[in-house]
Amino acid sequence: MAKRKKPKANEGNNWHHRKAKVNGGSGKISSGNMIEVDVLKHRAFHLLFGTKTTEQIAAILNKTWIDPAYELVVRKRNEIPRTDTPTTQRGA
Repeated sequence: MAKRKKPKANEGNNWHHRKAKVNGGSGKISSGNMIEVDVLKHRAFHLLFGTKTTEQIAAILNKTWIDPAYELVVRKRNEIPRTDTPTTQRGA
């Protein structure tokens, strides 16, 4: 019986906390805070940003990586003014 090959350390996917646990994020996969990402991209993210908050990451991107003619702005989803209103169809 052939043995299964163990994936290399730089191959495959692993789990990323969208909001770091040290910043109050959940570690439960079902929480919506966890997302499966490519291992190399995950390492690159943490190499650049560690466990910084979204606001801190935006500041780093603006200072170092974004075209100076632009500014990346972040705000919580529930603070975005809604311009669309869902419609409900009754009796259909």
